Amino acid sequence: MELYEADSGREVGHWQESPCGKRVRIGEVEVEAHNAGHVLGSAQCEVITPEGTIVYASHLGLDETSLTRRAEVVPCDLLVIEAPFATVHQNERESVVADIVKWALECVNDHRIPALISDPIGHAQELVRTFNLWTKIPVIVHPRIARLNQVYENHGTSLHYLDASTEEAVNLVEGGQCIVIVPKRFDTTRYGNFRVATVSDRAARFEGGDDGQRVFPLNTQPDLNQLLEYVKEVKPRSVLTFYGASAALAQMISNRLDVPARQVTSERPARKPQKPKVDERRMLALQEILMRFIETPGYMYDRRDIASVAVNKGFRSVEIEEALERLTKNGKLEYSRLADGYTLTSA
Repeated sequence: MELYEADSGREVGHWQESPCGKRVRIGEVEVEAHNAGHVLGSAQCEVITPEGTIVYASHLGLDETSLTRRAEVVPCDLLVIEAPFATVHQNERESVVADIVKWALECVNDHRIPALISDPIGHAQELVRTFNLWTKIPVIVHPRIARLNQVYENHGTSLHYLDASTEEAVNLVEGGQCIVIVPKRFDTTRYGNFRVATVSDRAARFEGGDDGQRVFPLNTQPDLNQLLEYVKEVKPRSVLTFYGASAALAQMISNRLDVPARQVTSERPARKPQKPKVDERRMLALQEILMRFIETPGYMYDRRDIASVAVNKGFRSVEIEEALERLTKNGKLEYSRLADGYTLTSA
């Protein structure tokens, strides 16, 4: 919940806490959360009903990392499990982490800044922790990642980093002796002294990046063999699989474990029709919406968060870009290239 609020800027309402290891009654059933091993707060849901026990297991982490424990094994009658990737991991985590650190040190020795593009939750915190443990080089993170790091710190994780929106971080980037971690879709091409690499689960599918960038397959979610072994430990009477490689996993469970398993499918929602071109009245209305959202002096608002607010109001990306450009030109907002975000002008 705290990670969601820090990342989205929205408050969560109408929810009931379910601490791991403690059952919460909802009507005729009881619900108990168990560690899922993926990121801070990720959980499996055990639902105890009069007809039997169901476990919903999504985003499992089946490897021990510097920040997470392996997912808890929860015996049940029916297991509903996600199968994200139709792959078998070829690389050990320790080896991939060592390669990342080696690559970053080589960049620094070549007087280039290693910039790692990663998931803002999970991968980013593990990278910060890794560089803290293995190097003494300052780590600079995008403001969005900094907000999420703070949640990890509030729950006992030691992370040492600088927010990219601070003056100290800007000076370090100009000096070149640092490591930079940014979220996906961040435009690193603006920085000629950056040497860029991608860190991702999905990187396991590729041998290289689109532009010759390094790609590190640091897997946080299990492959099919790991999931099969996990199902074997859980010992369910039946299994439902969903997402990516759900059909392949269901077949493996049925054939190798002799446990009834089938894939759960769902229809894709119909695409929404495009809205017509906007007029000047819409543009003025959008600027008012953005200025009501960007209201705290000194706070760096991530471009993605700003866009999300506008999209939720029915505006298109071209309209959002035009509105931000106008607000910047007329002096109401200031844009930070390093943070890819906006702040209110000091005036």
